[in-house]
Amino acid sequence: MAIPDWFTGLQFRLIVAFTVTLGVALAAVGFFVSETAESETDRFRARNQEFRVGRVHRMISRHFSEYRHWEGVQPSLEQAGSFYDRRFVVVDANGQVVGDSHHRFGQGRKEKPKRGRSIPIVVDGNDEGDLVVAPVVASAGDGDAAGANASAADPPTLPPPLPDADDNAGSAALPLPTDSGQAREPLVSRVTAEVNKSLLLAGIFAGAVGIILIFLVSRRILAPVQTLGAAARRLGQGDLTQRVPARGPAEIRQLGNTFNAMAENLQAAERQRRNLTADVAHELRTPLSNIQGYLDAVHDGLLEPDQATIGTLRQQTSHLVALVEDLRLLAMAEAGSLALNVQPNSIGDLLAESLEAFRPRAEAKDIQLSLALQDGLPSVSMDRTRISQVAGNLLENAIINTPEGGSITLSAGLAGTGLAGNEVQVTVADTGPGIASEELPRIFDRFYRVDPSRARATGGAGLGLTIARHLVESHGGVIWVESNVADREDEGARFSFTLPVAAGPEAP
Repeated sequence: MAIPDWFTGLQFRLIVAFTVTLGVALAAVGFFVSETAESETDRFRARNQEFRVGRVHRMISRHFSEYRHWEGVQPSLEQAGSFYDRRFVVVDANGQVVGDSHHRFGQGRKEKPKRGRSIPIVVDGNDEGDLVVAPVVASAGDGDAAGANASAADPPTLPPPLPDADDNAGSAALPLPTDSGQAREPLVSRVTAEVNKSLLLAGIFAGAVGIILIFLVSRRILAPVQTLGAAARRLGQGDLTQRVPARGPAEIRQLGNTFNAMAENLQAAERQRRNLTADVAHELRTPLSNIQGYLDAVHDGLLEPDQATIGTLRQQTSHLVALVEDLRLLAMAEAGSLALNVQPNSIGDLLAESLEAFRPRAEAKDIQLSLALQDGLPSVSMDRTRISQVAGNLLENAIINTPEGGSITLSAGLAGTGLAGNEVQVTVADTGPGIASEELPRIFDRFYRVDPSRARATGGAGLGLTIARHLVESHGGVIWVESNVADREDEGARFSFTLPVAAGPEAP
């Protein structure tokens, strides 16, 4: 049988944890309060009993002080014994029992109890006897047995000492009941029982209120989490537009903001994936359509399979192969699986070779190419083939975007001040139309063209700058672009990248 989700949820666990914690806390408080109440009750009972014994002692002392004999003390002892639930025995100076509070009821003997508390009766400085206080026994058995049975019922040690009879002789006698019945005062232990009962009721009430409060509070706290869970399920099902309101405690708000950022990134990645698929399909369709068109024309006899036709087919195939190779290289660079053969190399020699490779194309557009190298450039750590590809992509981009009669400058120097830099900066500057400031953040995106309407013959596939960025970053460098179209329209764009200096002697 499946357990309902609510019983395995966080809210149920919070309620259970709170209930257990509250129960333990209430039990601990109840235990300590009960123990304290018991202790205080016993102490109060002992002090109260001590006070009662003291009153009986003063009454007996006053009786002897007035009459100078013990006759007539028995009724007072009987009343005191029935009222205070203690056995009071008066022994004279000769050791004879002259009064016993329980002798009348047949529960005592006319002899001094062997167990009990003896308090001297001193009148005018003379020892006239003792007042023996003993617990009441259930039967009139042997005094020793009775005392032994009653010893367990003795109250805790009473606070010492009683006031001397001399100090209170002549004081008013204790008002005792006029009837001879064994009247009982309410037991002090009922106070402890009432305290424990009140604690139990208060604990039950507090537990119920606490459970209701934790249910409401946890429901309010977990509401954003439940909303987040529902949004995450819909997001997992493909709805990338899901967002959650960032509310609640700081941690919940942070979780909501993180979820929204994740959803935004997923949506952007999905949008980029779709654009990439569309761009790749578009870039592949054109050369494939051209190849198919030429082949159909040859098949139908509209074109002769001469050298010119074969050359056109070869050109379209080469373009298609280059596009696929660029995509493969970009995928490997983005995945971090591109193997680099990094060695110390002369950046000046590499730039000179790259510039000469593009000189025929530049001269065809009457574009002037120039190379500016700082003296004493050190060797740099690079994969010569890949950095040559970076320089080639930047030069090709510059030639495409520079009008006839313009110029392109390829320069290199140490980054920073003087010769103390640890990086070499390479810059390709042209005199083209430049790049608008709103286009700069996307200039290195895949298949991005500043002019979307530019034909393939002049615009390229839009992968060269993206590949250049990944190749530079895989060497531990950075690449960026600068363009001040608002200041000067003929200043063009400046593409720069850095490479780390190799440890070793300078390049020749």
